[in-house]
Amino acid sequence: MSDSPQSPANEVTGPEVVELFRKAVRREVKIVALGASWNDVYAGDVRFRIGDYTVVIFNDCAELDYVDSATAPDGREGDFDAWQNAGAEPVSLLTELEYQQLENLLERAPVEKTANSQ
Repeated sequence: MSDSPQSPANEVTGPEVVELFRKAVRREVKIVALGASWNDVYAGDVRFRIGDYTVVIFNDCAELDYVDSATAPDGREGDFDAWQNAGAEPVSLLTELEYQQLENLLERAPVEKTANSQ
């Protein structure tokens, strides 16, 4: 990723992920866990499809910690390091209420088993 605090136009930005989360909280897009549920992973990455995006979120002892990465339907990608360097890590941009609502949705998301599921 770039050393610049600005994300290049071909990357998913932190604010873009926040807007995706807000759409999920407003029930405008669905959240589906891919492979394992939020509750199956006590500490580690959990993959979700949120709308048309694939988002990897770090579950830290059953708490929403940070967004590891996101891939947009057009193939653009973004990750924690780029967002952190830009001061725009998505979880840190949520209000407390949005955080709680999103965490609740992640916990209750249906699971779609993938070819890599065990």
